[in-house]
Amino acid sequence: MPFIVETGSGSTDANAFWGVAEIDAYHLERGNTEWTGDVADKEAAIIRATSVLSNSYQWQGYKRNGRPQALAWPRVDVVDCEGWGVAFDEVPKEIRYATAEIALRELITPGIMTPDFVASEQVKREKVGPLEVEYLNSNTSEDAARPVLLIVRDLIGCLLGNSGGNSLVGQAYRV
Repeated sequence: MPFIVETGSGSTDANAFWGVAEIDAYHLERGNTEWTGDVADKEAAIIRATSVLSNSYQWQGYKRNGRPQALAWPRVDVVDCEGWGVAFDEVPKEIRYATAEIALRELITPGIMTPDFVASEQVKREKVGPLEVEYLNSNTSEDAARPVLLIVRDLIGCLLGNSGGNSLVGQAYRV
């Protein structure tokens, strides 16, 4: 399958929100030295990142071209954090930047954003000799298995619909 970047037209065959060259520049500007590899590996990571953003979140508004549109963006009836309307032919910078951040993690560890989850294999309590540990969060939902990337949450939060998205669950506790 060819690597096809969404241009804002609401394509039926796009599979990426941003191109390799743009994401190269994004990570170079931020000093993210782990964004290295051949173009094919980067394209695959970008496609996986785009898939996560398209399928794991509930966004404001509606797809520009309805169900035939391949990706979740561009959309209509969307406003940003400051109340400005997002153009119907735009993939917002927040989505492009989130794509770059997720793609970095996917390049380093392919599949990290979509782990396999088997509830019956989750450990609630472990005992080794006299030591025993019971984990505070025993949430056994598939949503709990997904990593929470705070930078992505911060980038896209205002573009989400009321129901948010399943990758925004979880809390960290220090005991």
